[in-house]
Amino acid sequence: MSIINRVRKIFRAQGYLFLIISLFAIGAFLRLYNFQNRLIFGPEQGMSFIVTASNLEKFSLLGETNLIRATSAGHIPFHGAMYNYLLLPFLLIFNFKVLPVTILFAVLNLVTAFILFKVANKIFGKTIAALSLFFFLFSDVMIHHSLFAWVVNPTPLLGVLTLWFIYKQIKNRNSFYPVLWVGIMSGFGFGLQSFYILFAGILFLLTIIISKKKLFTAFIFLFGVMLGSLPTVIFDIRHDFYHLRTFAQYFYEVAIGTASGTSTYYNYLFLYPYLFLLYAFISKIFYKIKKPLILIPLIIFLYGSLNSPFINLHQSVGMAPGITLKSLESAAFIINKDNPPQRFNVATLWDFDTRANPLRYILSFNYHKKPQAVEEYKNIDALYVFAPEDYDMKIPRVWELQIFMPYKITDLSLPVPGYRLYKLTK
Repeated sequence: MSIINRVRKIFRAQGYLFLIISLFAIGAFLRLYNFQNRLIFGPEQGMSFIVTASNLEKFSLLGETNLIRATSAGHIPFHGAMYNYLLLPFLLIFNFKVLPVTILFAVLNLVTAFILFKVANKIFGKTIAALSLFFFLFSDVMIHHSLFAWVVNPTPLLGVLTLWFIYKQIKNRNSFYPVLWVGIMSGFGFGLQSFYILFAGILFLLTIIISKKKLFTAFIFLFGVMLGSLPTVIFDIRHDFYHLRTFAQYFYEVAIGTASGTSTYYNYLFLYPYLFLLYAFISKIFYKIKKPLILIPLIIFLYGSLNSPFINLHQSVGMAPGITLKSLESAAFIINKDNPPQRFNVATLWDFDTRANPLRYILSFNYHKKPQAVEEYKNIDALYVFAPEDYDMKIPRVWELQIFMPYKITDLSLPVPGYRLYKLTK
């Protein structure tokens, strides 16, 4: 047998495996290439890491503040604390370093793709599994969300696992084990993203419809929800059901139009695996009509993703131009080297996060130099400001600097083109 014939025989036998491995290899490349310069460590990530690490100083039943959602009375709900509890061990393992913890979220994204492939293969077969894997791995949204740590980023995995446990319940309508897990994930998911409640409501009804013992199924589901959001449940029991009342009031105000119920794509990340499955079924229809036609949806999707503003292999698309994790670490290094006084604070002037949460985290947990509280900018001895070089420091446009005036300006040497690091003192 010639070498060519042997290769053809091996490819016919293992071609599907080669295809899946190739898809994963390219998907990993699109996420991990030049990762240090592409990762996003912005305000949300800084606040998330600070809240997580603060559990070591004072344990809390609360997660991050949900600043976007608020009632007319000014009551603000918190995300569930489970996310922060799960993140905390990794901060400890990696000594509070941002880069390795962020890489874990890229790995989580790839693991989610693999689990989607396995679940789709089990339920729908090899063709749908391979196609859904393609759409997941080459999705601009999935690639983008693998470049930063954020509370909503685990929700696609919850979407995939929910599909699996609903399938298991359909296969055995007398089993309550899948219902419990769907309930747990619903409680956890709502703690990650408040819009998950819509999905959880549908799942609640679906599990009851499928089950033969409907009343007990409802009880098991709700028990699972309580387990999945246990810290919040405990907090509410101890604090007059704060979240229950706050969310009830908020959703009521959304319904009558007095509160903002606007949402965007990331509020529904948990549904994206289902979207990729839909794309897979549509592509399979093209394939059945005529095999080469399957290239039409694949090429259109690939072209759209690779030309999306979400993807740039050379620089971060979620941070200010020229700012990277290394830039923030350089500024923190210089501030630490300057030996700041005990009462100091920090500010950044290129986006809405003038209170510099990313820089605040690095200083607090990498250098053990903790800035004063975010509302304390007046009674301090020094204020370190990371700003674009064209910003007029003598006429500040933000409260954090205005409240500290008048001040003396010292320009610290910072190796970040287009930016300056200033030390303001009385």
